Amino acid sequence: MTPDQQAAADRITAITAEIAVLDEKLAAVAKGRQAQAARRRAILNIQKRIEILQTQFADFLAVTAGDWTAAGLKYEEVVKLTIDGKRLSDEMETSTAAETALAQQSAADEAPRPDLIAERKRLTETLNAPQQAYQAYLAALKSWEAGLVAIEGSETVPESEKGLVARLAQLDALPEQRDTKLTQRRELTRSLHKVLEEQRASRAALFEPIQKLVEGNKLIGANYSLEFQARLRGASQDFADHVFSIVKQQSGALRGQSESTNAMKAIFDNFDFSSEDHTAQFVDEALAMITSAGAGGDISGVLRKDQEARILYDYLFGLSYLEPVYTLLFQDTAIEQLSPGQRGALLLIFYLLVDTKRNPIVLDQPEENLDNETIVSLLVPVVKEAKRHRQIIMVTHNPNLAVVCDAEQIVHAFFDRANSQRITYQSGAIEDEETNTHVVDVLEGTMKAFANRGGKYHDH
Repeated sequence: MTPDQQAAADRITAITAEIAVLDEKLAAVAKGRQAQAARRRAILNIQKRIEILQTQFADFLAVTAGDWTAAGLKYEEVVKLTIDGKRLSDEMETSTAAETALAQQSAADEAPRPDLIAERKRLTETLNAPQQAYQAYLAALKSWEAGLVAIEGSETVPESEKGLVARLAQLDALPEQRDTKLTQRRELTRSLHKVLEEQRASRAALFEPIQKLVEGNKLIGANYSLEFQARLRGASQDFADHVFSIVKQQSGALRGQSESTNAMKAIFDNFDFSSEDHTAQFVDEALAMITSAGAGGDISGVLRKDQEARILYDYLFGLSYLEPVYTLLFQDTAIEQLSPGQRGALLLIFYLLVDTKRNPIVLDQPEENLDNETIVSLLVPVVKEAKRHRQIIMVTHNPNLAVVCDAEQIVHAFFDRANSQRITYQSGAIEDEETNTHVVDVLEGTMKAFANRGGKYHDH
């Protein structure tokens, strides 16, 4: 090898070393850029999670607004949610600026490469064939080593070997993580049910003394079966309407507006929400019906425009459609299911038997909207019981109340239209002949009518 060739070979070796240094710098810069990109993705994830947290906090405040007011408290005195959104924005800008600087550094580091490669090529051409082959081998080896490093990569480089292995491991762990999340979600629903159950129980405790008083009254217990009941209740129609404001009604079990609404209501009405297990099972079945309508069980396919799966999940598992309610039962029928007359009679019965005060009470036509059988079976025994310890003044057109309740005094009012619309009153015991005549005429429709009816009934 001539001295010139030796000098060329040495320079080629030096150039190769310089290029290797550049490659190391470029690899370090690329790693830094990947780290900044990963950091920005993490910040974005945090921002999205914060948005969810803010929504949940707003929902919490909306649901508990009445409780804060009832407790005489301001929520901000107890609960504070402080979020420094500017800090995250600043960090995002810092990361972007850092990556820009790294990109500029990468360009600066890359700038000498073309000249070095051109110089190495020119020097290589001055060598003989074996020397050129050797230099080509060294260059190919260096390129292979660089390629190997790039192929192996790292866990943070998605398309590298280590990155793919890491992603496969993550995929393998997803089923277990999903099961864990599903379990956590069910437990959250159960914990919410416990809170609702505590609210129901607290209301039941408030009425417990009255319930004991009712149960201790023989008249109520034997004939009327009055019962206070606290339970968790929701409206199936309201539930279905809310669900279908989020979900479309056009496929599978959710095809057709009336059909899907009836199907959802049927599921709702099939469960006892006083049970924690039944409530959790209901949520699972309702969600299964909804997801089955999506292609391949993909819930995104059944969501309405501008709706998110999170909104549906929050509603289903948040149990906002349930509330503790208290009602009065009469013979196992809730008061709101009784007729207006029955409701009025029931409340009157409850008031007369439970209120132990001795103050006089005025009743204005308590028989209104009630049939005579109900009057005799419900009102008469209660009025007779109540008048033992308090004075009852009653306005009525029903003989069962005036006569059967054994009124001590009856007042008959007469409106004389022909005599300047004068009103006169006559009072007396029912045994009084004149009073007795007024009772028969006004309440029975005259003795003739009374006898006529009596003659048409069979003896029983």
